[in-house]
Amino acid sequence: MSYRNRKISCRGVNIVEFIHQLKAGEYLIPTFQRLFVWDPENIVALWESIYECYPIGNILCWKTPIVLNVHRTLGGFFVPGDSNSKRKWQTYILDGQQRATSLMISFYGGKGLIREHYSFDYALYFDSINRAFFFEKDYYRHRWNAEPGFLIRLKDVIDLPDDYCRFLEGLPGFSPSVVENLEQLKYVLANYHIPLVNLSGFDIAAVCAIYERINQTGHRLKNMDILIARGFKNYATVVEEDFPVSE
Repeated sequence: MSYRNRKISCRGVNIVEFIHQLKAGEYLIPTFQRLFVWDPENIVALWESIYECYPIGNILCWKTPIVLNVHRTLGGFFVPGDSNSKRKWQTYILDGQQRATSLMISFYGGKGLIREHYSFDYALYFDSINRAFFFEKDYYRHRWNAEPGFLIRLKDVIDLPDDYCRFLEGLPGFSPSVVENLEQLKYVLANYHIPLVNLSGFDIAAVCAIYERINQTGHRLKNMDILIARGFKNYATVVEEDFPVSE
């Protein structure tokens, strides 16, 4: 592809809208990327940053008519490329897989969302008394110190009725800070935008090179990850499990 066809564009998308798009399978993961490696603590830290309206970085995407013959969905599950053959354009996440996957699995919750981590329920909750995020496994520990009404599943926050805080006023442990904490979270879900950077007009060799370059800082790629990216070919007959993908 000619360099004259290469374009970079940027737009912001509401965080909940972006999460819905992720769930709908509108974004895929190229197989030259490493698997999902974030711990639950990383996911909580991500939402803490969002709650404070801190920037969490952009999501770099490759929009292309090229169909990778094998790719992943978020969570690391392999999908043949022809499953999306009806789409004229595919959108692959080049940078931001960890953040995008974390947003989706914590918002929707449930087990079996992450390859090789089938037993952990990633459903995220918000403790409106202590303004703290926690996972399903810690629900009953929080229940010792708070009424259930104060412990709200993240995806349910946007649908809370307007008079929900009036209901909370009658519960032990209520204080005006509970209202402020919930209002802040509702505001964030309604107004926080994720910056999406879209690349178009790039071929596979170019996006592999981009992927390698942008991952040489932060959580650095291992040598095997680099070799996989450098040697990636869009073979129709090779299943990714044959590659020595690092954990």
